[in-house]
Amino acid sequence: MNYNDGYYHLKKDLLDYPDAVIYVAWSFRGPGKTYSALRMCKEEKIKFIYLKRTADDVDLLCAASSGKAIEVDASPFVPLNRDFGWNIKPVSLKKGIGAFCDMDKENKDPIGIILALSKTKSIKGVDFSDVDIIILDEFVPQVHEIIRKKEFEALMDFMLTASRDRIARGRKPLKLILFANSENIACPITSGLEIMDHMAEMTAARESIRYLEDRHILLHHILPEEAWKVSQSQKKDGIYDVMAGTDWARKAYEGDFANNDFSNVRTMSMKNMIPFIQLKYKNKNYYIYYREDGIYYMCFNKAKCPRIFDLDKENDQKLFWAEECQSLRVDCMEGRFAFQKYSMYDLIINYKNYFKV
Repeated sequence: MNYNDGYYHLKKDLLDYPDAVIYVAWSFRGPGKTYSALRMCKEEKIKFIYLKRTADDVDLLCAASSGKAIEVDASPFVPLNRDFGWNIKPVSLKKGIGAFCDMDKENKDPIGIILALSKTKSIKGVDFSDVDIIILDEFVPQVHEIIRKKEFEALMDFMLTASRDRIARGRKPLKLILFANSENIACPITSGLEIMDHMAEMTAARESIRYLEDRHILLHHILPEEAWKVSQSQKKDGIYDVMAGTDWARKAYEGDFANNDFSNVRTMSMKNMIPFIQLKYKNKNYYIYYREDGIYYMCFNKAKCPRIFDLDKENDQKLFWAEECQSLRVDCMEGRFAFQKYSMYDLIINYKNYFKV
């Protein structure tokens, strides 16, 4: 297979990083992320689970099998069926659950399972032993979507369910594939996986590949020059000229997280900085310093601070919000608060996305 044909190929990531367990790929729109994954699974007879966010997403995907007079085929197999002469259709089994079936087989042979992430908690006692890959498409929500705070926990709980006794039975680890367009770098899954800062750094540096070897996570920022065939064809689209120079174009055609503000993220000199607050959160320690001219800086530089808040405790979450966080957010919005990492900025500015206060 030609991996330099101007499209993205999941199989190349799997071959180059076989020990990875989680593969995260994000990009501008259209380089063939889902196409490549489903093609590989079909051609190599890999049993897979295709996750969507909600039951309504699954029902829309399976609409063509609903039996209604007017059918809308929203299946990701539509372009694959066109290009390879296949006849793979999504079949609804019940709300939020379906299967991709080969309609040319007499028994309508299912090649993959379709599940809503919101439904996985109700699936118990199901044997997923023949599944080798889980694909979560569009794991980064679009701006208009409602985000469930516990989405990451639901995903990891389902991974454990699907992986049950897998290693003991001599199987290789289950692989999780996460695909997204460059909508919003801050979401429950990037936060839960603690990859938000890596993704921000890669985007800023236009870095394509970063392998977190100790965690078996591959991060792949698909740049326009990698998926050059798609990028070139998009430039001939009328919308390209209409939206040229806008934030939307940066997101849709360049793969930048244009919805996010990185202006407060930078490295600052510690000269004349005074330790102010220590925050404990998810086994990490963050330190907020201030200068007498009213400038604040949050970083990993250790210091003995007069105030300590443990944000893994509910009372400290509320106390920090009531006594410090609200005024610090104002300092942030007025450009007086800088952060070493983007996740620190997101924790302060979007505090209510993390905690109930």
